[in-house]
Amino acid sequence: MARGFRLTPQGQPRLSENDVERACLDLLGLRGWYTIRLQVGLFRTLGERGHMIRVGTPGLPDYVAVHEKHRAFFMETKAPGKRLSKEQEKTQWAIRECYRIAVVSIDRVEQLAPWLDAHEAGT
Repeated sequence: MARGFRLTPQGQPRLSENDVERACLDLLGLRGWYTIRLQVGLFRTLGERGHMIRVGTPGLPDYVAVHEKHRAFFMETKAPGKRLSKEQEKTQWAIRECYRIAVVSIDRVEQLAPWLDAHEAGT
């Protein structure tokens, strides 16, 4: 007897950092925030030699978000359950404590709306 094709539930789908990032960017855009991607890493140039160049500052958050009426902030996105690296922790501490700029680290889009509510209210 031939077996038919069946879908079986495998639990909750796993979200990637890209999934969290896209949802956060959508929410920010709906609320009037303009986001700028902050690239950080080692990149190979085009051409025969393919030199490596470092771009950005290690530990820098993924995005800066700006708004007409509210203070700008930095945002780091992570896959659900993932933690910041030591370098990211140090950089975020410096941004908050030395420059008094808000930084948020998000691993679930549900975290962003309440944080944003408080940020926009100035608390």
